[in-house]
Amino acid sequence: MAIDLKKKEVSNEEIEVALLHKLFVMRAGVKYHIYEPDLPKGFPPHLHKRVLKAAKSLYKKGLLAKFPHREETVWQLNLNKINEIKERVKRFYKIP
Repeated sequence: MAIDLKKKEVSNEEIEVALLHKLFVMRAGVKYHIYEPDLPKGFPPHLHKRVLKAAKSLYKKGLLAKFPHREETVWQLNLNKINEIKERVKRFYKIP
């Protein structure tokens, strides 16, 4: 029941959940973080700008955290809201 990101019409919620799933699987927040240019990697090219917008939207909602790191920005999950993140991701993906 995973999200099909290759289809032509993808909602913002689907992109947000796919991004949260990516960060959850990569353990970003527990041990690791992801550089901003690497956020859209793995997504279709036509969605790269929307993935960055989704990250900013999730940051405003408090689900993601960002930090300056050297000359770039790094992103990770907000561990204070990990239960809310799991609930959003479980609707579309199977997670442990």
